[in-house]
Amino acid sequence: MSGTTTRHHPEPDRAGLSRWQAVPLALGSVAGSGILFLPSAVYAEVGRNSVLVWVLATALCLPMLLMFQDMVRRYPTGDGIESFVRAGLGPALGRCVPILFVALVVVGLPAGALVAGRYAMRALEAGPTVQTATAAAVLLAALAVNTVGARARRRAQHAGAAALIVMALVLACSALPTADDASPITPQAETLGLVLPGVLLAFWAFAGFENLTFLSRQFRAPDRDFLPVSVIALSVYGLLTMLLTAALAVSIPAQAVDGTTGLLQLAEHLPSRQLVVALVTAIAIGAMVQNAVSWVWGVSQLVVGASRSAILPAALARTTARGVPRRALGLLAVLFLVAGSTLAAFPALLVDALAGTSATFVVLYLLSIASYLRLQGPTVRSVLNLLIGVVLLASLIESGWRSLYGIAVLAVALSVTLVRRRRHH
Repeated sequence: MSGTTTRHHPEPDRAGLSRWQAVPLALGSVAGSGILFLPSAVYAEVGRNSVLVWVLATALCLPMLLMFQDMVRRYPTGDGIESFVRAGLGPALGRCVPILFVALVVVGLPAGALVAGRYAMRALEAGPTVQTATAAAVLLAALAVNTVGARARRRAQHAGAAALIVMALVLACSALPTADDASPITPQAETLGLVLPGVLLAFWAFAGFENLTFLSRQFRAPDRDFLPVSVIALSVYGLLTMLLTAALAVSIPAQAVDGTTGLLQLAEHLPSRQLVVALVTAIAIGAMVQNAVSWVWGVSQLVVGASRSAILPAALARTTARGVPRRALGLLAVLFLVAGSTLAAFPALLVDALAGTSATFVVLYLLSIASYLRLQGPTVRSVLNLLIGVVLLASLIESGWRSLYGIAVLAVALSVTLVRRRRHH
C-alpha cells in the first residue's frame, strides 16, 4: 500500500525538534565510524601534521555550513542538495545527486560497520568471522530501527551521542599524564605535502551536514535552527577528534598505530584494561549503529524522492501506511550485502574504501559550491566557498586513484541521465 510521504521528507514530528533536541540528531548524523578510526588513520598517514589536518578540515566546514544554511532557507521543505544543484547547474546534474548519495552510503556504511567489527574482533581476540558478524548486526539494526518509526530513531540518537562524547573524553583525558612532550603533534615542514590528502581523509569525520539538509524538516524552525545546531555539532565533534588524535600521538608511536582500531590501542593503556576495552568496544558499535540509523533513513527518503522523479525505478517509491519506505530499505540492504561482502573478502581495501567515500562527499560539495556561485553571485559567503572549492579540488588531485570512485559515479550517472533525456526527446 502506497503511503503519503512527500518527496525526500522524513516522517514529521508534529511539534518539530527544538534546537537542543536537534543537536543529538546533528551529532549522530556526523559522528559514527569516523571518530572510531579517523584519529588513528589520520595520525598514521600524516604523523606530526595530524592536528593541523584537523584544524584545516574543521575550518573548511564553517563557510560550507553558511552555504547549507542558505540552502535550507531556499528549500525549507527538505529537498536539500538535489534541488539546489538543479537550480544552479541544471536538471541533468541535479538528477545525479541521489545516485551519488546512494553510491557513497552503500560503500561507506558497510566500511564503517566493518571498522566497528574490527573493534569487536580485537577486543575478543577473535577471528574475521566476528568482525563480519558484528558489521552485519550493525547494518541490520539500522535497517530494523528505521522500520519502527521516528521515536525509536530519536532515542537511539540521544543515547548514542551521549555515550560517544563520554568515551571520547575519557580516552582523550587518559593521555594527559603522559603528555610531557608536544613534539608528536608539532607540525613538520618536511611532510606538509601529506596535509591535503590528510584533509580529504579527515573530511569523512564531517560528512553529514548535507544529510541534515534533508533531515532538517524535523526541526521546529529549519531556516533559523540549522546553522546553530550544525555549528554546535561541528565544534563538539572537531574538538573531540583533535583531542583523540593528540592523545594517540603522545601515547603511541606513529609506526605502531593501527589505522582502524587506534582508539582501542589507547584504551589498552588505561587501568582496568579489560573493562575499558569492553566499554569502548560497546560504545564504538553503538555509535556506528547511531550513524547508520541516521544515514539509512535520510538516503531511503532520497531513494523515494528519486523514484517519484523517475531517476530510479518507480516501484521504489512505495511506502507503508506509516510512511516507512520498505522497498527503498530493501534496496539499501541488498547493496550493503554486496559492498560489505566485498570489503570483508578484501580487508586491505577498507581504508581505501573510506577514503573513496570521503572523495564522493567532496564531489557533492564541489557541485554544491558551483551551484551556490551561480545562484548567489559574488558575495562574501560564495567567495569563501569558492576558495574552499579550490582546496577541495586540490585534495582530490593529490589523493590520486582514491578519488576515482566518486568521479566515476558522477560520470556514469550523468551519462545515463543524458542518454535517457535524449531518448525521451
